[in-house]
Amino acid sequence: MISRQVIYEALVDVFELSPVAICISTAEHVSRYIMANPAYLAMIGRSWEEIAGQPMYLDTVRALDDPARLRRIHALDTVGLYELEEVDLRHSSGRIVPTLISTQRRTIDGERFDIEIIIDNSQRKAFERSLLEAAYTDVLTGLPNRAAFDHRLSTLLEQRPPGEGICLAYIDLNGFKSINDGHGHATGDRVLRQIADRLRSHADPQHFMARIGGDEFVLLSTFAQESAPCIEDMQILAEALCAVMDTDGQRLAIGAAMGVVITREAIDADALMRGADALMYAAKATGRTVAVNLNWIGNA
Repeated sequence: MISRQVIYEALVDVFELSPVAICISTAEHVSRYIMANPAYLAMIGRSWEEIAGQPMYLDTVRALDDPARLRRIHALDTVGLYELEEVDLRHSSGRIVPTLISTQRRTIDGERFDIEIIIDNSQRKAFERSLLEAAYTDVLTGLPNRAAFDHRLSTLLEQRPPGEGICLAYIDLNGFKSINDGHGHATGDRVLRQIADRLRSHADPQHFMARIGGDEFVLLSTFAQESAPCIEDMQILAEALCAVMDTDGQRLAIGAAMGVVITREAIDADALMRGADALMYAAKATGRTVAVNLNWIGNA
């Protein structure tokens, strides 16, 4: 029969050698460190001397009264455990470490304490971010795609304060089909990438830009009272987009029709898009190589 002392020493070795982070803390509202294994210390980038007896919340991102933290405390107080809760820890370097924490409350000889098992969730979170980025990115140009634009527009309209202006520019290239048909899709793709690069170079960095269709792009921005966009700004941008391109030794000319809606009024996404789309087609109907049509909705 193996003695309890031998089992105890084996469990201490398990605690010390475990690649999974483990810590033991006091069972209080402001819990304090009792023990932490090397894997946990590595996770937060601290030594045991630095954290011994210190409040655990100092190594978390959320505040003491964060609702998620209070919910976890309530679970420990009522059922004695919680499992796989998402908690962001803060590494000593300032880096955020996403984790999954499972905790069980124990009472031995009248002493209450909490045992926490902490799993580093960084890889899963990075994978989720990469999936989301792929879902929201146009592969050809690297710009946000239609799904990303729809999400940004709806979020912006929901969250913007009353009176803040919004500007949507809808851009359709003139002559792109002729380039695509006459020079091939590879050349057409290079043209689209150059247009995307020019948008990044010439548009305001605060503007959200996206490719939402074959040769269709959008710019979305908000503005304060003193900084409303004007048609001259949009004309300069459109002309910069349409400067002659050198592609594989060929000089290619392309144009653009731009419809711009500006408003401080309450408006939904569909109405804003319909307005910009109609203005873009009106600009295209002029037959000019570069045409910009801008309209205010409501008072400027």
